[in-house]
Amino acid sequence: MKPFLIHNKERNTYPMVVSLPHSGTWLPETMKKSLYSEVVLANTDWFLPKLYEFLVAKGCTVIENQVNRYVADPNRGSQMLGQDYQTSVVYQYNTFGHKLYNQQLEPQTIEERLTNYYWPYHQALQELINTKRQFYQRVYLLDLHSFAEYPNQVGIRPADLVVGNQADQSSSAGFRQLVTSLLEAEDYAVSNNQPFRGGFITKFYGNQPHIEALQLEIRYQEYIEARSFGEEVLTKYNPALFHCAQRRLEKVFENLLESISKERRSGGE
Repeated sequence: MKPFLIHNKERNTYPMVVSLPHSGTWLPETMKKSLYSEVVLANTDWFLPKLYEFLVAKGCTVIENQVNRYVADPNRGSQMLGQDYQTSVVYQYNTFGHKLYNQQLEPQTIEERLTNYYWPYHQALQELINTKRQFYQRVYLLDLHSFAEYPNQVGIRPADLVVGNQADQSSSAGFRQLVTSLLEAEDYAVSNNQPFRGGFITKFYGNQPHIEALQLEIRYQEYIEARSFGEEVLTKYNPALFHCAQRRLEKVFENLLESISKERRSGGE
């Protein structure tokens, strides 16, 4: 199995690269054997490749991770700074704070995961961005995610979508405002940089010259099912809700692509 898929790699119709780092569900067999039998690998970005399939149809360049975020998370730095999902590239606990493994992972196991699954994703993403730069003066990186609820904020009603750009450090305020306004035009409630400012991907690539990196998080209730979500693995969605969200998002991206495509190319196709 390929650790990730790249759609429209050779097409440079738009100055944009789309990243789906948390949409994968595949686990290596060695990892399956070391997990507690009752553990739940919650908070995957369920069904996002299907939700955003219209981007591939429109010719957008999309990199789609097939490996579960619990194997090695591309949206974290490569260091092991702790044991939970917010600080470590290889989690020791799930997003609900429950221990994953029946024994501590060996440093060699962590290094193998980085070599096999983490670094190849970043190498491929960097190459896609570099290719776009040959054609466009500015490249836009959209890192797409989803969420159930705001973490550690009980009683606060989440927005429908959260736009994050490290508080205007990984992209311009103008690009953030453009995305926000297009979402609001489809009657979405949008939060900017609260509580999700963007992860490692937006921070790292948005620090590169001529790259505007932005993270977009959509709430589960907006496209999966209109209910509360707990520590669970999701296997189905409400078709009517899903396709309604898909149509609305397609309009948003149609207008976004039209807007950024007006910028001058640097040469090539």
